[in-house]
Amino acid sequence: MPPPKNKPTQNRDVSISKALSLLLRHAAEKEGLKMNAQGYASVADVMAWRKLKSLKVTFPEIIKAVSSSDKKRFALLHIPSTQVDSKTQGTEIPMIEDPTSALGSSAPSTSEGQENATEIALSVQDSDPSHFLIRATQGHSMKSVDAASFLEKLTLSDASTLPDTVVHGTFHSAWPLILKSEGLRCMGRNHIHFATGPSLESVLPGPVDATAESAKDALQLNDGRVISGMRRDAQVLIFIDIRKALAAGCPFWRSENGVILSEGMPAGETADDNETKQKVVPLEFFDVVVERTAGMGKIWEDGKTLQEIPVELLKRGNPKGRRTRPNDKNGKQITPAERGQ
Repeated sequence: MPPPKNKPTQNRDVSISKALSLLLRHAAEKEGLKMNAQGYASVADVMAWRKLKSLKVTFPEIIKAVSSSDKKRFALLHIPSTQVDSKTQGTEIPMIEDPTSALGSSAPSTSEGQENATEIALSVQDSDPSHFLIRATQGHSMKSVDAASFLEKLTLSDASTLPDTVVHGTFHSAWPLILKSEGLRCMGRNHIHFATGPSLESVLPGPVDATAESAKDALQLNDGRVISGMRRDAQVLIFIDIRKALAAGCPFWRSENGVILSEGMPAGETADDNETKQKVVPLEFFDVVVERTAGMGKIWEDGKTLQEIPVELLKRGNPKGRRTRPNDKNGKQITPAERGQ
């Protein structure tokens, strides 16, 4: 039986999306791609990258990768052709202060403004890739990308904007390592990633929630959209008391695709005095931790272990299909367990 006609297209779409994520999150510096501190790079330069060039990726396929991403992994910005020569060509990509007005305003950027800018860019009738900038919305491991320049900082002074739920999804085998590390660490990326759902009530054992037919469905929003910030197959969910964390000085940010990010707080000394202190989102900010796939329910609450994850679950390893792994400072690939995601 011949394969479905749309299968090759789907595989190609995934390959292009993964290649874009690898380049814009992790590999741009090593590959010599010009990029500003906000992570923006010229679409024309991106398409000229060896991997995308070998795939013969077209500009419409780049547009499709941005528009069809279920987790809104990429942001796109259209620069009017009259500004391209003076603003975007040369050795540097300009900083974008107000994405909704391209390069013309000094208003501060917001996650909502950048999301609107992507929608505008996707609707523009312009087929010249040199008139567009693209970046990953989050997930960077490159230290040259400055989060403060394009993420929305969350503060207690504007508590009405804080999400009701902040949760980190991880796996059975990572949980003991997180306990040993006394919290969550970036482990090669610039930030630890958190989602704004599902709610605690929807993942606890008991009667099935009306909006979720299974535990797996609980990791999807009520309207069917995928939750950005964690994988659907996360086995352990760590719910964070974000107000307590912010009050203690632990910074949190929101990207335009709704992912909550934190680099953590300094914790302990490193082996080398010349290095900066390691950072962590400490255990003291963990509100509740839930094991969701084996029906265990709460395994941690109020600073205490309620249940130990059985050895047979720990030995199974993480589910297949991990994303491309960033490298640590020595060039070694960081495992999912080490990253705690």
